[in-house]
Amino acid sequence: MRPRDLLVRRPALAGVILVRIIERKVPMTQIVSVDEAQEQLQDLLAQALAGNEVIITEHGKPVARLVPVPVAPPKKTRVAGLNRGTIWTSEDFDRPLPEGFWLGQE
Repeated sequence: MRPRDLLVRRPALAGVILVRIIERKVPMTQIVSVDEAQEQLQDLLAQALAGNEVIITEHGKPVARLVPVPVAPPKKTRVAGLNRGTIWTSEDFDRPLPEGFWLGQE
């Protein structure tokens, strides 16, 4: 969503000044009780998906926040063999370690 520029005419002492106002969508926060949230769940979900935050309270204290889940970007397709030769394993990788290694001497 790009901000939309609005030109507004304002009278000034020496004439008319054009003022540029940038209109932005600011997310709104709505506070509802648990009982109201149960009755209006569909509407509250629609508001959360639209980018608004909904705070759910119980006895006047906030207990939950309803916000949209961020969508993860699609994973890139992996290609087998793409990095062949860049990673290697030594021939002795599975040989038992010396006893001194386990005793902290080596």
